Amino acid sequence: MSVRLETHRLMIRSFTESDGDSWLALVNDPDVSRYTPDTGVSTLEDFIGALARRRRLEQERGFAMWAVELRDTGEFIGQCGLYPAEGKGPEIELAYHFLPVTWGKGIATEAAVAALAHGFGTVGLDEVIALVIPANIGSRQVAEKARMRLVTDDATYYSICHLRKYAADRGPWLAAHAAIADRA
Repeated sequence: MSVRLETHRLMIRSFTESDGDSWLALVNDPDVSRYTPDTGVSTLEDFIGALARRRRLEQERGFAMWAVELRDTGEFIGQCGLYPAEGKGPEIELAYHFLPVTWGKGIATEAAVAALAHGFGTVGLDEVIALVIPANIGSRQVAEKARMRLVTDDATYYSICHLRKYAADRGPWLAAHAAIADRA
């Protein structure tokens, strides 16, 4: 199984073996990694393991973390997708990580909305959460602009305390996005 989602500016697709160097540049970027759980410097072996887990998840559940490219150039700019929170669930988490050069341009929000639409539509998920380190103002804005609601500002996941936890429920989220599309 391979997923391919297109938005106005983005191509969101399953990762491939050829994405290793781009993924490593993203996850090892100090501006990106300061807002993620501390796992140390990622290696090519880490990418190979992540690729295998993502393929398995995509095959079994219809979602995973996906590569994000600019549609007009094919340039890799980040990753966005859905996966079981803390790697085990039962909650499904939306996550997004983008190269700093893309920050502040609405790209993460565009990708997040596409991932949520896939999760609620094609996959049929009932709820999706997002977890944000409070200092990451940009990520907070992405969750809010993607129409996720703040549940608490004191959640603990991945052994990190005081995370902001957002959630979106299928029915209200789909209705809100249908109303936006009707006005366009």
